[in-house]
Amino acid sequence: MNQEFAVANLTSAPVSESSPTPPTKRHRVLRGFIYVLAGIVLGITLFRVWWNANFFSGYDPKLALLAEVVEKQNKPGHVREKVVFQGKKGMKVPALLHMPEGEGPFPCLVLLYGIGQDMDFADEIAEAYVQAGYALFCPEQLGRGERKNEVPREGLKALTSFKDRLSSTVVEARRAVDYLSSRADIDSSNLTLWGVSLGAILGSSALAMEPRYRQGLLMWGGGDVTGMMTRNRLVRDNASRGQRFLAFLGAWFLAPAEPLLRIDQIAPRPLLFQNALQDEIIPRACTEAYYSKAGEPKEILWYDCGHEKGLSLELIQKIIQDQIAWLKRVGEGKQAT
Repeated sequence: MNQEFAVANLTSAPVSESSPTPPTKRHRVLRGFIYVLAGIVLGITLFRVWWNANFFSGYDPKLALLAEVVEKQNKPGHVREKVVFQGKKGMKVPALLHMPEGEGPFPCLVLLYGIGQDMDFADEIAEAYVQAGYALFCPEQLGRGERKNEVPREGLKALTSFKDRLSSTVVEARRAVDYLSSRADIDSSNLTLWGVSLGAILGSSALAMEPRYRQGLLMWGGGDVTGMMTRNRLVRDNASRGQRFLAFLGAWFLAPAEPLLRIDQIAPRPLLFQNALQDEIIPRACTEAYYSKAGEPKEILWYDCGHEKGLSLELIQKIIQDQIAWLKRVGEGKQAT
């Protein structure tokens, strides 16, 4: 009986519930850190989505061109004009236009030059195109030449200024089509975008976004922005760790301008790629990725020189003549593959 009583007491005894252990200070700090980290990641993600969506914003086909010819020079068989037109709202864009003499309409190349050049580059090379029957139009890029900042910018301001240059260049390449289409002496059905170096990198986006360009010449360009900024020969051989990190950060910041995002959208319009075998700026792997991603029809020509080194006058003339020959073939429907 005593044994039954003990069992009854054991089974009927209330079970005590242990109270939860209050979080320690360490746990509270850890939880707070996780919340802050999640907020930072979410903020960066939302910023990146907004940044990508708005990187090339500002093109408005209904915006008045407010165009005027501010200078005109007549040479034997050659006309040179300096014009001004409105790119983004409130931004006047100076440009040079070289044309053959006569009424036209003339097919036209729109030149997007490289990072250290300005629109006067068109004066140096225009004669060969004019003699072949082509006009050459070269807008001045934001931050260069007549649009250069009076006070040099450094650090984050320099990076944001460079971003503005990239986005404005693409928008203004589209506004160039609007302007050229307003002229009776230009054949707006036969416009070629010609990009050199940085202009070729941006040219892939401009061509993809602007279907009125009939074909494209992409010279000294490449794809994979991160690879171009962090694995080119100059950075690899000469940059410090800090400079390499800044190059990587800049590539992340400028990722919306990545040519590989859009270059396949240019097809079926023809593309000619011209690239340097010894390029110290654009790694060959970046050029090959760029070319491979593009759709047909396309053609690539390689030249035995560097990005700047080894560019003799003879070689520059050959590069230009190769372009003109390709344009003639494309115009006759004889695109090489």
